Amino acid sequence: MITSRFSNSEPILNLKDLFYDEAVKEEFKAKIEQLPEKSKRSSLKLLEEIQTVLQRCTHLNEKQRLMYCESQRYFMKQYLREMNKQP
Repeated sequence: MITSRFSNSEPILNLKDLFYDEAVKEEFKAKIEQLPEKSKRSSLKLLEEIQTVLQRCTHLNEKQRLMYCESQRYFMKQYLREMNKQP
C-alpha cells in the first residue's frame, strides 16, 4: 500500500531551499550594500543635530559643550572613515 507522508516536513523544506535560496541571497546582498550608505547618512544626521544643539542651546555649561564637541568629533571621524572607504 502506498502512503503519503505529508506530516514529514523534510521534503518540503528541501524544495523550498531549491526555489528560494537565490532570492534570499540577492536580498541579503542588497541589504549589505546599503549598510555603508545608511551608516554615512546616520553619522551625517547626528553631526547636524549636534551642531544644532551647540548653536541653539545657550544654557549649556562648558562641560556639557565639551561633551557635545567630543561626540561631534567622534561622529565626524566615523563619517570621514566611511567616505574614505568609497571606491
